[in-house]
Amino acid sequence: MKKIVDKIFKNFHYKLLAIIFSFLLWFLAAKQESIVLTIKLPVKITTPPTVNVADYSPKKIAIEVEGTKKSIEFIKEEGKIYIKLPPHYVKNNGTATIPINPSIITLKPQLPDVSIINVKTKKLSLKLEKVIRKPVPVRVVLAGKNRQKFKVKNTTPNYVIIYIPESKASIINSVKTEPIDTTYLKSSGTIYAKIASPYKTFPESVEVKLIRR
Repeated sequence: MKKIVDKIFKNFHYKLLAIIFSFLLWFLAAKQESIVLTIKLPVKITTPPTVNVADYSPKKIAIEVEGTKKSIEFIKEEGKIYIKLPPHYVKNNGTATIPINPSIITLKPQLPDVSIINVKTKKLSLKLEKVIRKPVPVRVVLAGKNRQKFKVKNTTPNYVIIYIPESKASIINSVKTEPIDTTYLKSSGTIYAKIASPYKTFPESVEVKLIRR
């Protein structure tokens, strides 16, 4: 009996390490095993600059993806589906219903071990509006504790072109810059400020000359 016990426990630490190592290999292999899962993700739609998407339905679409469990869990939390509107479905105004297939969708972020194998949601309904170009004046916004000590001498350019849905044309009559922080400004100078707008503008920033009062 003693000989049997001695044989079992001979080099026991090596045997234990081998068991632990085998378990780790199995665990890593299981963790990296590919799975197939159906998930729902929010949609972002890209259109030509002459068209704006006023509304769309559904807001999320279901796709079937294949990949490692860890990557798919990440996609479920952070992923978005980008749909590029095909040109022949674009109208200036009105509605459109487009069939959804893998050729018009892009999954982001793109992970090397995750792929779309099927699209469960088959159609997307869109309400489209014509986008117009409108010149509007720029209003400079000063912020910070020294904002009362400075004033705007001039803005170059003092107008920008904004691309807005036709329904907003009578509402939007100017744009603002992002706040210019004056806290650490000591003297007159020139600052480049971005335009703060949910819509595209040209240019996207302006040159602002400030003078100390």
